[in-house]
Amino acid sequence: MQNLKTYEKALKEVYLPLWRNQLGVEPSALLSKLRKKPLKGDNIVAAAPMGLSGGFGFSREAQNTPAAGGVRFERFTEHAKDMYVNVCISVKATRLTSSAGAMADALDTEVKAAYETAKWNVGRSLFGNGTGILTTTSACTGSNEITVADTKNLKEGLIVDFYATGSTTPIATGKGRRITAVDRANNTITIEGDPATFSAGFVTVQYSYNNEITGLGAIFDDTVTSLYGVSKTENPIIKPITENAGGDIDNTIIQRALRRAERDKNSKVDLLLCGDKAYDNYTEYTQTNNLRVEQKIGELKGGFKTIQFLFGNRVVDIVNEQFVPDNEIWGVDSTALELHQQEWGFADLQGGGIFNLMENTSVYRALLANYGNLICSNPGGCVRIYNCN
Repeated sequence: MQNLKTYEKALKEVYLPLWRNQLGVEPSALLSKLRKKPLKGDNIVAAAPMGLSGGFGFSREAQNTPAAGGVRFERFTEHAKDMYVNVCISVKATRLTSSAGAMADALDTEVKAAYETAKWNVGRSLFGNGTGILTTTSACTGSNEITVADTKNLKEGLIVDFYATGSTTPIATGKGRRITAVDRANNTITIEGDPATFSAGFVTVQYSYNNEITGLGAIFDDTVTSLYGVSKTENPIIKPITENAGGDIDNTIIQRALRRAERDKNSKVDLLLCGDKAYDNYTEYTQTNNLRVEQKIGELKGGFKTIQFLFGNRVVDIVNEQFVPDNEIWGVDSTALELHQQEWGFADLQGGGIFNLMENTSVYRALLANYGNLICSNPGGCVRIYNCN
């Protein structure tokens, strides 16, 4: 028990401060640049201006002045989402690691694994559409190997749930299955446990269906018909600027998209997030054309290296982002984005410490929790450039 108290003290006093600092920056260049605000309640509200005020007009002396017409606002609302990750220590480890060095090694291994898990999932969710769907799956009959549409959002070690198309309840034999291997060349995954029989459908991180952060994908995904409680169809001003690159990408295409965002939606895009192929194609374009005036290398908080694109009187940072679709570039005005959240903290068991012996196991679990969501006050000012082959 004394060893367990030592682990707890190290987690709270040594690891947690580092965790909070790094997890606020490292998952993505987007996270390093957007504004963070303390979460004050379950409801997150943003006032979004819709166009200009109407109170302007030309007239003549002694004639009517313009009628008052303030800016029309929409009330965007979101709910805080729950985020959890475990730090696990076996009973055996607590009893056998008598030296300080052995204890530090055991704890360090577990904390680093938990941190990488949280980092990857937080970074991924910032670009999702809130549903938590990682990819769609083909039907599977009596096998541990499942064919998927895309492996971008899948990782070895994840515990996931499988759903049939149109269902809101996980398939009984597909709940809580761990991914043991990802074949990225052939778009297949291997899962732990008994051979499975699944209908075609989709896969999410365990318990996460419709519970994830409302990421940028909700802005750019046309199948998401309502954003922050506002209908996209009834309010087309909240739909983002889209630009078809036509199988190419160059500075002219980027300039055109940025100009449209600024003139049409009053958005000063300052960050372009490129999918892998789009980024590779753009860097190849700059190298082939020996462009030295339009770009230079910059750096964001957290050490993210950027290509700095000069547009008008401002600099736009261009970065590679693994969770943006391969052939697309997503542009945002980071000043319009806010991440409302609490600080990561351990779930204390009513004063009884942070470790709990998990039922039917010989493993102690410390649960890290956070609550929050992402909201954009000007989603229509975001930019999507697609077909950047």
